[in-house]
This record gives sequence, structure tokens and C-alpha cells, in this order.
Amino acid sequence: MTGWDDLRFLLAVCRGGTLTAAAHALRCSQPTVSRRMAALARRHGTALFETVGGRYVPTAAGRALADRAERIERDIHALASEADHLGDRPEGAVRLTAPEGFGLAVLAPRLGAFRREHPGIDLLLVAESQVVDLSRREADLALRFVRPTLRELVIRRVGTVPFGLYASESYVEECPRTAAGSPEDLVALHESMDETPESVWLRQRLPTARVRVRVRSTLALRAAVLAGAGAGILPDYLAADPALRLLRPAAVRRDVFLVYHRALRTSARVRAAGRFVVDCFASRLAP
Repeated sequence: MTGWDDLRFLLAVCRGGTLTAAAHALRCSQPTVSRRMAALARRHGTALFETVGGRYVPTAAGRALADRAERIERDIHALASEADHLGDRPEGAVRLTAPEGFGLAVLAPRLGAFRREHPGIDLLLVAESQVVDLSRREADLALRFVRPTLRELVIRRVGTVPFGLYASESYVEECPRTAAGSPEDLVALHESMDETPESVWLRQRLPTARVRVRVRSTLALRAAVLAGAGAGILPDYLAADPALRLLRPAAVRRDVFLVYHRALRTSARVRAAGRFVVDCFASRLAP
């Protein structure tokens, strides 16, 4: 019989792509991973992986087994979450992820107030652009600009963020603009983010402007705009600076969603952290 421990090894190899990466994730030796995979293949009577370019790629049988393993993993994490929160009180650890700019500009300055109000909750803010897997408990709570589709997630729309086209005062005063008054120089997101609403708007509305700087985060974009490199689209919570001038208001509007796993819906500490995020969102333009 294949047990969960065997399936953990299978998933680690699928996700890491090598025995070494799987061993690192599982905190064991590479030969141990190799032996476990060989035994699992013998038990199922078929090859579960093939090597392609030095990496382990699951066969059709291996992928089917991994898909079932991922469903089991989600169920185990959900069960663990429910067990954790029986008789829950507003105390314990909460891992909250948010877009980098919002996390550092809006949430981080208010962490002290949250700590004073909820001394029993250890709130960890992870400000990053990467979307984490809430089903695998990579975070307890997430703030996102894109609405998730997984059924096991609870999704709450907390509001809308307007994005405007901004430039520094120095750029507006010193640099030329087109006859229509549009900026000739732009600061834009990296090409890998071309499908974001901000990138689409720039291509459609300012097709002749030249991109001078590309960045991977709104904080870097704001820094380049303030430095006078060109105009760029910024959310309202990053634009409260006297050195910035608004050129086009509400160029883009994006909904914001608060997301957590359904198993955490009765958790007092997660509810408290969620209220904190909603309150921060509502007061994001306050000093």
C-alpha cells in the first residue's frame, strides 16, 4: 500500500525536478530519495519518472499519482488547520502576504498598532509579488489584485484601487511632451508583466512614447518616476508625495481581494488579521 510518506517524496521530486532538490526540501539524503522512488515505482509496476536534460519529469503514471497526492496534501493541510483552530482564541501566528508596494507602504506602518491591540497574535507580513499557494499553507491570508478561482478559498472583495499616470515635478518642467500634452518618456513594468492592466493601458493610450526604464515592482517604478526617468502608472497609495504630479487620474482601476482557506474561516486570529487589512485599505491615504 502506498502511504502519505511515499507520496511526499513523489511530490518533492515533481516540484524540485531533481533528487538533490527533493532531498533538500525533505531534509534527507539524496540516496534516500532515490531508494524511495525506486521502491514506489516497483510497487506500482511502472516508471514514474523519466530524465530529460538532467531533470526528473513525471511520466503519465507519475503525473496521475502526483495529482492524487496533491489532493491528499490539500485535505491533510485543511484537516490540520481545522484541528489547530478548535476552541481558537485571537492568539498565535498568522502569515499574511500582500503586494510589495501595498505591504510596505500601507500595512507595515500600522503593524505597531495591530501588535498593541492584539498582543497574542504573531503577525508576519510577507510583502512580495509572488502568488503563494494557500491550499498548501504557504500563507494564512493573502491580499491580491487578481481574483482566485479555487473553490476551497474564501474570497472577499475589499475595494478598488485607482491607478493614475504620474511624473515628477522636475520631469514635467524640464522634459518635452507631445502636441497632445502626453509624456514622451515612460517608466513601465517588465515585459513579463505585459498583460497587467497598467501595461495594457500604456500600450493603448501612449503608443508613441518610449519606455526608458522597466522594473518588476511598483516600488521600483515609483523610485524611477521620482528620479525623473519618465511618467508611470502608480496606485493611489504610492502617489501621496508632493514631488509627484498627476497627469491622468484613474487611468486604471483594479479590484483588491482578501483571500484565505475555507478551513480558517472560524480562526479568531485570522479574522483579526483580516479586519486589520480591511481597515488599512480603507485608511490607505491617511498620513
